[in-house]
Amino acid sequence: MSHSDSEAQVLEIKEFLAKTWKIIVAVIVIGLLAVWGWRYWQTYKAESLTEASDRYELLISKLNINEPTSVNELVSFAKQNDSIYSVFASLQAAKFYVDNLKDYAGAKTLLIDASKKTDSEPVLATINIRIARLEYQLGEYDASLQSLAKVTNNNWASTVNDIRGDVLVKMEQYSQACSAYEVALASNPTADLEKNIKIKLNQAEYLKAAQLLAKEKETKELAEKAATTTQQ
Repeated sequence: MSHSDSEAQVLEIKEFLAKTWKIIVAVIVIGLLAVWGWRYWQTYKAESLTEASDRYELLISKLNINEPTSVNELVSFAKQNDSIYSVFASLQAAKFYVDNLKDYAGAKTLLIDASKKTDSEPVLATINIRIARLEYQLGEYDASLQSLAKVTNNNWASTVNDIRGDVLVKMEQYSQACSAYEVALASNPTADLEKNIKIKLNQAEYLKAAQLLAKEKETKELAEKAATTTQQ
């Protein structure tokens, strides 16, 4: 490469830098700000999560079964916070509502709010199962079945189908209830749950048989009535 060619290249580089130095500086500054902003955000999230954890633990310690209003602060925290501790707070507050206030509708509202703040499959499964149980208590049987349908992981099959069976019994759909209990038994339930399911399955089978007999009797009576009418 000749001396003149080298000088020409240097001159081109200088001209390029003269035209683009502002853009280059801007890109560097933006990059540094992005890195700083990301680090700041991570630090802020960690500090916020720690604060939420501490606040959650404090409010849990203040719960008192003899003081119904002791749950109010926990409910406020659950509504105002968006971290996982808000979800935990809603679960604990809902349990307090059920155990101590018998407020099933209020507990359901808390759990529905919690379900909107997490995408964790195990947590959502727990929430939907608890919602289904509350809907069962409230007599909202169709809604309960819909909530159970949201739990698709087979690890929950015994619990889900146990509740499904209970709901179907209330709906007098005894054949389907028996099927649900049978699925629950085939899904490795705990020893205590298995014992309870077997008892409920026996009851559902009895009700199923009684329902079939009643239908057969009704069908026979209608047929006899129709035959009598025809003869007349």
